[in-house]
This record gives sequence, C-alpha cells and structure tokens, in this order.
Amino acid sequence: MLNYALLLDPSLPVGGFTRSYGLKELFRNGRLTCLQDLEHYARTDLHPQFTSLDGMAIKSLYIAVQQNDGWRIALIDKMLHTQRSSLQHMKESRLSGQRLLKLAKALYPWLEFDQLEAILNQYNAIGTLATVHTWINVSLGNDVEQTIHGYLAAAVSFCVEDASKLLHPPYEEKNPVIQRMTNELLDAWKQFNTPETEPTAFQRRLLQRHWSNSYITQPPYMSSNH
Repeated sequence: MLNYALLLDPSLPVGGFTRSYGLKELFRNGRLTCLQDLEHYARTDLHPQFTSLDGMAIKSLYIAVQQNDGWRIALIDKMLHTQRSSLQHMKESRLSGQRLLKLAKALYPWLEFDQLEAILNQYNAIGTLATVHTWINVSLGNDVEQTIHGYLAAAVSFCVEDASKLLHPPYEEKNPVIQRMTNELLDAWKQFNTPETEPTAFQRRLLQRHWSNSYITQPPYMSSNH
C-alpha cells in the first residue's frame, strides 16, 4: 500500500522518520559497508524509534481518526515531524506532506481527503506519512494492527532500498534482508505493544512533552469559551 511513497524524494522526511535514515553519514564514516551492517543498525537504532514513536503514534492516530478528533490528529502529526525540529526540516516536511497527499488522492480517488486537508490546514499541521497512511487504512476498513504492520514493513523496504543505492549489493541479497528485517521489526513491535503501552498512556506522555510548545493550540473542547 505504501509503495507510492517511494516516488517521493528520498532526501525528504516522511512521517516520523527520514527516508535517508542517516545512512549516508554511516556510509561516509565506514559504519555501513554491507546490508548486514544495516541490519545491526536497524536493531540498535531504528527498532526503538519505529515501535515507541511511529507504531504508538499510528495506534493513537487510528483512534483519533475514528473519533473524528481533528485536534488530536494534528497534535500527533506535529509531534512526529518535530522529532527532528529545524526550519529546514519543517519546510521539507511540508513539501513532503503536500506531495504525499497528492499521490494518495491520485491512487485512491474514491476516498475522501477533503476533511483531512481541512484538519491539517486548520491546525497548521504537515500531513506526515503516518497520518495519511492511517487515514487511508481507516477509510478502507483495515484494522489498527494491519495499519501498523503495513507501515513498519514499508519503513524496512524504504531503508533497504536506500541503503542499496549506496552499497550496490547483489540483487538476490535484498529480498531476504527485507524479509528478515521486517520479521524482526514486527517481533519488536509485538513485544513492545503491551497493555502498558496503550494509546491513552502514550497520549498523556505526548501532551506532557509538547503542551507548552508554541505550535500546540488548545482543542475547541478545552477552550475557555466552552
């Protein structure tokens, strides 16, 4: 489902992660010399981010989309892209979000994206890959675990494809590596996804961390006018 995101510029951030994953820096420093190095990097650096950040964000987004909670959708969307906060990153994220929505509308013309665009515009949010992906999956009737698994599998594919552009491994090596890395990441998500990591707890931590930031505005139902 997320193969269309491969059409995006790999240098642009997509969702809570950047397509390049810092791989060029690892390559220049001699820490990425083969796909096995990539597997090690994924286990030590990427798995914690993809499970505790992206996976939980999608779990919370899924509920927010179902409840038509535009403010919370925007809050989580902003949290994802501000994990690498800089002016340049913000500009790149906005461009990436615009391209992503355009691609999604072209590939899923029967789905309704006007409401999502209105939410993003109202709260000055970006439209990260996680947000758009979740919106599409809820609209298609896929359950939350399908939604998360699809996202994580796509993240692995992006990672291997981009590393392969640097390493030029034999073609037959790529698919087994993708399969292993995907299985390991899904296992890591299964271990992380416990009752103690329910969306309500994630959202409490999210609000505590970001409530004072200037990009967060109160939702309508918490306004003093109500």
